[in-house]
Amino acid sequence: MVSTLTKYPFFNLLKNNEQAEIALSVLTHYGSAKEVKTMVPEARTIQRDFMNSDGKICLVTAINNLLAGYLELHGEFSDNLTIFLSKSLIEQKLTQAR
Repeated sequence: MVSTLTKYPFFNLLKNNEQAEIALSVLTHYGSAKEVKTMVPEARTIQRDFMNSDGKICLVTAINNLLAGYLELHGEFSDNLTIFLSKSLIEQKLTQAR
């Protein structure tokens, strides 16, 4: 079986905690009702666990797994989530490059 992250290399864009936090923000603001209902409870658990872990939990891996797992179960993201996630991550990379 092919790894979910191999099937969806888009998530290799998430390389650091700041990018993972951007992905969480986009998810909660631009996800469809189905995406929010499905992923936000898990995202909040990830956030809470990360904050209480003293850096022992990798936020990037957790968010990559959350997003890839959603794709595995539901096949695709809404257009809004895809557009805003891509745009936000690209803008963040451009800002860092300056």
